[in-house]
Order: sequence, then structure tokens, then C-alpha cells
Amino acid sequence: MKGWRWLAPAVVVLLAVTAWPIGRGVWLSLSSYSLTGPDDRSFVGVDNYLDILTSRTWWLAVSATLIIVLVAVVLQLLIGLAFAAALRQLTVLWPVTRVLVLVPFALLAVVTAVVWRDAVTTGFAAEWFRLGEVGPFGSLVGVTVGEVWRGVGITTVILLAGLRRVPTSLMASAVADGASGWQRFRRVVLPAMGPAIAVAATYRSLDTFRILEGPLLVDEPGASVRTAPLIVWNTTFSSFELGLGAAMSIVLLVIAGLLGLLMVQLLRVRRVV
Repeated sequence: MKGWRWLAPAVVVLLAVTAWPIGRGVWLSLSSYSLTGPDDRSFVGVDNYLDILTSRTWWLAVSATLIIVLVAVVLQLLIGLAFAAALRQLTVLWPVTRVLVLVPFALLAVVTAVVWRDAVTTGFAAEWFRLGEVGPFGSLVGVTVGEVWRGVGITTVILLAGLRRVPTSLMASAVADGASGWQRFRRVVLPAMGPAIAVAATYRSLDTFRILEGPLLVDEPGASVRTAPLIVWNTTFSSFELGLGAAMSIVLLVIAGLLGLLMVQLLRVRRVV
């Protein structure tokens, strides 16, 4: 009970800064409210939610967002694991390398999105791979690659922390038993790194799910596929439909919560001691 006395102020502040905006958003989502007609505000109940849940455009946007999340997180885990294995061999240069790999993550997301969008559309990537006219889809691929590049550093650091905790006794026992490199990796290293992999995958999934800067930069009028955060942005700040935009935000929050819960359940592992 003594611990709760120390934690209570932080918990109260946390609830205040999260519960109030969410509660305000829920109340706003139950009304029809547009900045173009501020005097015409009316209570509509769950009509906004019904419009969203029956909208094909909305579910296409959610699907596109989840595909981006899946591709980006898988690539980040694979590249981050390779980098972590390489950096594990460093000793003296490790503090400097740790800072360098985190540089992309420290940059503004919009800067990363612009750089990689231009690289794929008109820059070095387009020239090296002779991409020609890539169009909106190629631009979206560019910003997805930018998101991968931005997240690899922090993923590497998390996975490296897990890799350094692999017990040397287990590796020595596996070598003594004649296990091959692949068997050691699959049966010793991966299970021991399970908690780190789970943390990296869950964190990067939720962080990538909110991707907005890149899709916003490559958005074109009449495009058939957009991400869910971009739909929320356009509804709220372009169409000025605050009630509908708030409802979309709440639905997106619920989807993100379900995604996080699913990731926790799928990646639940037992620590190797």
C-alpha cells in the first residue's frame, strides 16, 4: 500500500491527461458538428459510427494501413536482427555506434518521408533501379521504405539488448551437443530473445500504425487507396467535419488497442533463464 501512495499522483495526472481528451472526443463523435456551420450542431448518437463501419473507403484505408504495418515491421525486425548480430561484435565503438543507429529515429518523421519520397520518385533510388514514372503507389512505397529506415535503429537497439542477454552457458551447451548454427539460432537465440522481439514488434507496430506524414505528402485528389490516419486528417482538417472525424479517431483508437492486444497475445513468450 505504501507504493500506491507514491504512485497515486502520477496515476491521477495520467488519467487526467488521457481520460479528458478521450472523453471529449467520444462526446464530440456523438454529434454532427462542422466548422462550416458551427451553429448547426446536433446530437446524432451512433450515426457517425454506423457511417464509418459501413464505409468501404474506411475499411480499404484500414486494410492499407495494416499492410504497411505488416511489411514495415517485418522488414525492421529482419534488418534490425542482422544489425544487432553485427553490432554485438563491437566493444570499443559500441557507444558511438549506438548513437549513429538512432539518428534516423531522432529525425522528424516528415523529413524522413520527404527524403525517401523524393529518392524513389526522382532521386537516387529512381535512377539506380530505373523506376521511371512510379505514380502515387510508388510514392507510397517510398514513404513506407522511409518508415522502415526510420525504425530500424530503435529496433536494432532493442534486439541487441535481448541478444546480449542470451546465456553463454546455453550456447556452449548447444555447441557441445553438436548443434549447427541454424539450430542454435532457432532453438537457443530466438527463444532467449523472445521478450525483446515481442517488445520491438509491438512498439513498432503501434508506432507505424499511426503513420500520417508520408501518406499526407503523397496524397492526390481522387486516389482510391489512403491510410486510415490520412482519412481522419482529411475529414477533420480538410472537410472540417469534426464530429465524424472524432468518431473516426475513436474507431482508430479501438483498432490500435485491439492490434496491441493481439500482438501481446501472439508474442507472449516464456523467458529463458
